[in-house]
Amino acid sequence: MKGCLLALTVVFWVLSPGETALAEEGTFEYPCYLIDAFDADSSCWEGMDAEGNYRGPIQVVPEKWLVGPPPSEKSGVTLPPDHWVDLQFRGRIVDGLEQDITMIELGPVSEQALVFITDGLDQEYLLGRVLAGSVGAGVDPSEINIDLIDVILPFEPCALRILGLDHGGEAPGFDIASVQARICTNCGSTAHYPIPVDRAKNLPTDVVLSWLPGHSTQKHTVYFGDNLSDVDTNATPVSDPSQPQDANTFDPGKLELGKTYYWRIDEVNDTQIQPGVIWSFTTIDHRVVDDFDQYNLLNPSDPNNINFNDAWKDANIYVTSEQTHTCSKKSMMFDYWYYHFTDYTEAIQTFDPAQDWTAAGEKVLELFFFGRSYNSPAQMYLVLDDEDSETIISYPGDANDLKNESWQVWRIDLNALNDPNLNLANITSIALGFCAEVGQPFSLGSGRVFFDDIRLYPTRCLRENQVEADFDGNCVVDAKDLEEMALRWLDRGYNIYPVTPPGDPVLWYTFDGDTNDSAGKNDGRLRGEPTYTQGVYGQAIHFNGKRDAVELTNAPAVFLDIEEGITITFWQYGDNSTHLSDTLCCSNYIYGLDDPVIAINLGCWRPPGRYNWDCGHPWSFDNRLSGNHRYPSEWSGRWNHWAFTKDVQTGTMQIFLNGLLYDSRIGTNSPISGITSFEIGSGWYGGYDGLIDDFRIYNYALSQSEVAYVATNGTGLFEQPLMIPMDLNEDDQIDFSDFAVLADHWLEKQLWP
Repeated sequence: MKGCLLALTVVFWVLSPGETALAEEGTFEYPCYLIDAFDADSSCWEGMDAEGNYRGPIQVVPEKWLVGPPPSEKSGVTLPPDHWVDLQFRGRIVDGLEQDITMIELGPVSEQALVFITDGLDQEYLLGRVLAGSVGAGVDPSEINIDLIDVILPFEPCALRILGLDHGGEAPGFDIASVQARICTNCGSTAHYPIPVDRAKNLPTDVVLSWLPGHSTQKHTVYFGDNLSDVDTNATPVSDPSQPQDANTFDPGKLELGKTYYWRIDEVNDTQIQPGVIWSFTTIDHRVVDDFDQYNLLNPSDPNNINFNDAWKDANIYVTSEQTHTCSKKSMMFDYWYYHFTDYTEAIQTFDPAQDWTAAGEKVLELFFFGRSYNSPAQMYLVLDDEDSETIISYPGDANDLKNESWQVWRIDLNALNDPNLNLANITSIALGFCAEVGQPFSLGSGRVFFDDIRLYPTRCLRENQVEADFDGNCVVDAKDLEEMALRWLDRGYNIYPVTPPGDPVLWYTFDGDTNDSAGKNDGRLRGEPTYTQGVYGQAIHFNGKRDAVELTNAPAVFLDIEEGITITFWQYGDNSTHLSDTLCCSNYIYGLDDPVIAINLGCWRPPGRYNWDCGHPWSFDNRLSGNHRYPSEWSGRWNHWAFTKDVQTGTMQIFLNGLLYDSRIGTNSPISGITSFEIGSGWYGGYDGLIDDFRIYNYALSQSEVAYVATNGTGLFEQPLMIPMDLNEDDQIDFSDFAVLADHWLEKQLWP
């Protein structure tokens, strides 16, 4: 074994009905699916190539590097701070006799990450912080092991989330080479472990389905279709091949782009039929004609790369990394020139065999181009050939767009070409060219344009086509939008709530230029370099999400009388940051050993994000109030007042947002005890990006009227703009005027083309 050995022994609570014990033998496997790869700074993923090179930088594709066996022992993906990957396995992660999760990390300088075990959706548990190598030890690679001994979870764990923490190493971040986990191999009588995994996205249109058979299964009955009615209990099985079938695979044939499909497998034996659960997947929304990434750049003799000039011909063109669209590795650089109407520049790519641009529902040809400020105006055009005829498509925009030094998109509606002779099912070549503008009596010009990401798309929803009443962004005003409006019916931006004066807080930080305690003598101590700025009342404190925090200097005294109830209130303005793993406040914790008694998270993970209110000792999911924010504005980009309460006697936890009950649960009777430290602005999941004002702690659970009193300095008046998108006439209330706008757009579709 190389490097450090980190064994995280995770001890949980008593198994409750519906919870899953992980103790079981299994087999080690690599992930089979990348759920998410969050790039916090919107750059491109970097890492090490198959030879271990990292200087350049080396752009990598996390899905290709981390799903299945790695390209080599030297390849890796770098996770800088706030970057994470969600990796799903084909089955349930279980606890065996030894280590259950193994990661190989390529950096030797104490790089760190947080490791979560998840259900692949919304539920996660923090296993702890892992450390690679040791300072000065030069251990490379590091083998990091996690033992799931006695772990009990209220969900079926099938995925791992790895979140980068620090800038250690020469390729700054936690450098993952590979991840493996112990997977259950004894999983009952129904079909299980579908490939692709349930709810997988961006699948190829030629995907083949497979699954593991249940116990004693002799045959399988396959149900498949693009509608739930195709796979429900009243559905008819597929007809080809005839059912039931022997094989535990199914080829659905050529599928359409950007479409969701459903499937179900019933297991059949001599005595009974075991109905399966319904699985789904969604195909990728585009097909690549050419992204130029497969061509050689630095090593023309490499047999694994394609020679660019064998694919594109007849012009002064090059494959380059000088300018690329999004995170593609390469693009085509095209040096054009023209003279009057007789000379032009054209590059052509021939397809052998011919391409069918209709089989998967293709409707649009899309490509990106990037100009230079010194370019001569020219007519850019594209040519499609089907062997028998060719169609010339002129760029409809301004010829001066070629001077724009940014990536611009050219979309072509294939069904609007008005050429009945063009056979889109038999495209034999595509050409790009430049010539003089029509109407120029005499012209001579030249320039340089980059092309990238030539793709085919089906009919789809473009943001610029969405109407204001389309709340869910699917380009159709329908029942879902009506339901969303109904949920917020008669909401207003101006509200007056009943108020009741609360008891005195045990801690009160106004953050008016300091961390003094207005309720007593428990002043805070600054960590990092937080600043002060304008708040709701006076000033507020601004945290930068890294090392900033306010530590209570005498936390045991503050929490001495807090055992039966608590309320934490504050005004909060989250920055539009990419941190997305914010902990706003947290009691003492030690990664992998002690979980916090108290923790508050807002805006966690992908927007609109999740909220977590954890309160109780020992930590458990039974003491967590959690869910998804409906709108990002609930936690970022504006001031909101939050209150988090727990009454141990009644077992009730509540969250209030701007004076109204936001969420609640019962059955959370665990006491509040053992708190010896507390901090604001950082904690369990990481630091907070944003502002906090008027932070208070009470030693009992406040009522709604008391919360309203605290939030408004006793007035009960909340005067804030609505945070929801249903205020269509912008009068700061949701009423019949807004419904009338929605009705005017009812069932209006804005899909293109």
